[in-house]
Amino acid sequence: MLKLDTPINLDVDRFFRWWGNELSFLVPAPLKKLLGTTDEYLIVTKDDDGLNVVYRNDEGDRPLGYFSLDDSGSQKRERLLESMPELAEAKTILRLTTSQALRKTLKLPLAAEENLAQVVAFEMDRLTPFKSDQVYYAARLLERLPANRQIKVELVLTPRNKLDALLDELAVWGWRPDLVDVVGNAPLGAYDLLPETYRPPKNPWPHRINLALTTVIVLLVVTLAVLPIWTNRSLALELEQEVRKVSKTAKEVEALRQQVEDLVHQTRFLQQKKRTEPAMVDILKELTDVMPDQTWLNGLQYRDHRLVIQGQSPSASALIGLIEASPFFRNTSFVSPVTRDMVSGLERFQIASEVVNGRFSEKPASSN
Repeated sequence: MLKLDTPINLDVDRFFRWWGNELSFLVPAPLKKLLGTTDEYLIVTKDDDGLNVVYRNDEGDRPLGYFSLDDSGSQKRERLLESMPELAEAKTILRLTTSQALRKTLKLPLAAEENLAQVVAFEMDRLTPFKSDQVYYAARLLERLPANRQIKVELVLTPRNKLDALLDELAVWGWRPDLVDVVGNAPLGAYDLLPETYRPPKNPWPHRINLALTTVIVLLVVTLAVLPIWTNRSLALELEQEVRKVSKTAKEVEALRQQVEDLVHQTRFLQQKKRTEPAMVDILKELTDVMPDQTWLNGLQYRDHRLVIQGQSPSASALIGLIEASPFFRNTSFVSPVTRDMVSGLERFQIASEVVNGRFSEKPASSN
């Protein structure tokens, strides 16, 4: 039976967060970064000896490796930032493990929802072994239980002295988190235990943009309210002229934005091309170095990272091992049977090998 007197619990904040997340894909990435709402994160987890770092974006998680808290780890971090400039825009999140933080599920009276943080602080010494001034904590509403007039709340906390010491240690080696989270099933950033003294300076642009948008909205409302009253033709013509100027400026800005996007796309394309395609001069030099004396090349073909060479050698079978030993080549094999030249007495061969980009491979060729 339908009960029309059942109260409806509408979480307006959660609705607008969900609505904003659903529409966030419409916002261009450069504007997201300017507003401080980028979807790129560096997730850092601390253990006894160092940090495990994972890069997360819209495409998923990508492990970046283990960084020790010493000079070598700091140098490794600098090299990583040089090779991946996009990491400079990512938010750094320190995720505390179960040994570094406490997670607890509580049931509180329904009335506690209005002042959840204050209620948790007041009950801290009863709910946990700590007092509220000894820990950094955050609470999140999980579920309402109208039948029992209660709410289910998840509480996370960590001792202040432990987190302060950890943040100081990370800062020494260049790691400054933008947010402190706790490992678990909660959404990324659902909690933030970062103390105010360790927070990085806020980006002034979101506030300025919001102020500008508010000003524009107010001006539009005033204009819409006053416009029907304006009957003076000369004033209407002046407004029309101003609109033309604004439209022209907007088109110029849009053209400049498109040019910037095109330049960024071209730059990324060239960088990707450079990293994936080996330099032919490096291939030729490496072949010159690995080929033994009295071995001659009659032909060379390269296409889609596959190199085919033809020639004559006193011992063609020995060439496979010499080529395969080079960091520039792998999966080397004969394409056709080896035959002997009746005139020169040398063995004719045709060998194919997959070319590795030696300049950017995991084991690049050492330079003399």
